[in-house]
Amino acid sequence: MAHEVLAALHPHRELIGQAAGLLTVSQYLAGWFICAEIRRRGTTTGFSPLRFVGGVGLSLLQLQYSLKLQASALIWTSIATLLCSVFYSGWYFQFTPVEVRAPFYRLAVTTSTITVGILAYGSQNDSPLVMFRLGLVLTVLALAFIALPLAQLGNVIREKSSASLPLPAILASTGASILWLVYGLLIENSFIVVQKIIALGLCTAQLSLFIVYPAAGSVDKKKKQ
Repeated sequence: MAHEVLAALHPHRELIGQAAGLLTVSQYLAGWFICAEIRRRGTTTGFSPLRFVGGVGLSLLQLQYSLKLQASALIWTSIATLLCSVFYSGWYFQFTPVEVRAPFYRLAVTTSTITVGILAYGSQNDSPLVMFRLGLVLTVLALAFIALPLAQLGNVIREKSSASLPLPAILASTGASILWLVYGLLIENSFIVVQKIIALGLCTAQLSLFIVYPAAGSVDKKKKQ
């Protein structure tokens, strides 16, 4: 049954990939809300640059891998997310006071060093071993990126509210993971399949927090106080 469904969807694999790409880009566009809040406050205090700077490195690596696969949907998605991440990183840098930019510089240097090293390794050739290792590294990094909202888990439990979690970004990530999973099955790429299965598990865990700790919880708590 599953084989028949995939066979029917195979002619539409690029369309599915494009839809997945749009959802992935929309997930990155959620970063604009963070930028808007930074502008409103006039400072980056309380905000981490990891999602932005890390997004630049991850997008570059995904672009290299996508070019090797010659998958157009993955290529344009990587370019779009790279542009978003570069813009957000520049925005963050602009609103960070000069005297506290050291952590940003350290993160940028560390990310650049790791990214350049992996890009250099990947540029050697397109052998199965190189592709396997690149796919493995990308899977780990992509899953870590998707799981970033879980860094707020302690705060969610303490406040008994999911208000600090980016619901639109998580929903977009969930939809994108489903479509990329189907796309991975259609192009028979095991790394994309495994990556998106685990990603769906992470997204499900994040969405469950909105049920266990409704965003209204913190508001009700403040009213009682």
